[in-house]
Amino acid sequence: MKKIFLVLSVLVVAGMALAACQSATPTPAPTEAPVVTQAPVATGAPATEVPAPTVSGTIRVGSWDGADALKPWDEAIASFKAAYPDVEVKLESVPQGYGDKLLAEFASGTAPDVFQVGDGDVAKFAAQGVFEPLDPYISGEKGNDALDTSVFVQAVADIGKVSGTTYLLTKDFSPLVLYYNKNLFDAAGVAYPTADWTWNDFLTASQKLTVKDSSGAITQWGIQLPDGWGDAYWSRGIWPIIYQNGGDVISEDGKTTTGFLDSDATVQAVQWYSDLFLKEKVAPTKADVDALAGADLFATGKVAMLWTGVWPLGDYIKNTDIKVGTVQLPQGTERGNSICWAGFAMYSKSENKDAAWAFLRWIGAGDGAKSFANYALTDVKAIADEQGKTTDEFYGPVMADLDNVHPLPDFTNAKFGECVATPFQAALEGYFTSGGELKTILTDVSTQADACLAK
Repeated sequence: MKKIFLVLSVLVVAGMALAACQSATPTPAPTEAPVVTQAPVATGAPATEVPAPTVSGTIRVGSWDGADALKPWDEAIASFKAAYPDVEVKLESVPQGYGDKLLAEFASGTAPDVFQVGDGDVAKFAAQGVFEPLDPYISGEKGNDALDTSVFVQAVADIGKVSGTTYLLTKDFSPLVLYYNKNLFDAAGVAYPTADWTWNDFLTASQKLTVKDSSGAITQWGIQLPDGWGDAYWSRGIWPIIYQNGGDVISEDGKTTTGFLDSDATVQAVQWYSDLFLKEKVAPTKADVDALAGADLFATGKVAMLWTGVWPLGDYIKNTDIKVGTVQLPQGTERGNSICWAGFAMYSKSENKDAAWAFLRWIGAGDGAKSFANYALTDVKAIADEQGKTTDEFYGPVMADLDNVHPLPDFTNAKFGECVATPFQAALEGYFTSGGELKTILTDVSTQADACLAK
């Protein structure tokens, strides 16, 4: 399993990371893109009204967080205890080996009543039947506290569904966002990006912002994508481009990629993306990034724009060497974005589901959600509004693009990663290094992916 760790902001706790964009098992905690977005922000009233406590007993809660990353857990548990004094919450922090421990507990029927899950594990766990369906609790048919789901940003909350059934509430997340260095735009006389930017606007600006020295060597690129760590084949960062061209990668039922991953719309999108590196040369390749010894190319002024998640934003805002701006992703024939996401689930074999639901609801939509929102983005609209996220100069564009987030294709099939994402990335890397005809390449990937999914 490939692991990619980023240097996190000193204003946030390093352990407060999202195991998103890749499976969290059998390796613990963050695997690709940690979502740590801001320093703590005070909040006021609860996001939702909570009835008087009517539950009791003990529940166990599983988390990969450790050390300072346990602060929101401690805060959330304390506020829960104040509202539900007859419930004892035992937090089980497993910073190392979380995935292995969880799998062993599933096998023995002893998993925590509530546990956090990275998006790469959702389909697999759902197929194993370890998630308790939450819709009866949300409606009030079960449990003690119904939940009005209109409190959520719907596109984000829907990530917690598999085949129409709600299994998880959101812990934290990050869509993709476009960063730009205002100083470099000003120096080049290029207008700042806007929410109305098209692919053509994006390409034109990238060309103008790519600078060469007298020898023809590039000293500044217009854009770094699909991330900030030099992985040009990171599928989660590429999916938005496919969506923006009206394409997709797999059927809704998760059974076939033929007609999706190899469709004309998808091929055109992947071609446009590849051309940014290979034809237009406005984006640094992996070799370019490696040659610069892993430096943050955006922070050091080597790239004028960066296409990645929200995790470096706190550092960029503080960096006095750059003047950062953020904007929604550009649009092709339509808008589209993807997301890195982690959630909270209830164990299907929990022996105290009423108390487990009360706590899950508390951390997913109530005061407990505020504790987590102090360190990462929340899908509870009232909390985001109270924090000023929807109108913030930097976070406002991030929040504005949430309605354009597509459901994660990973959730359509437990074998999506091994059968689709990994072969796609390998094929794209082969195209970058050896060339070929993309339609043929993606058709071959689709054929092999369908055979793999059918096994």
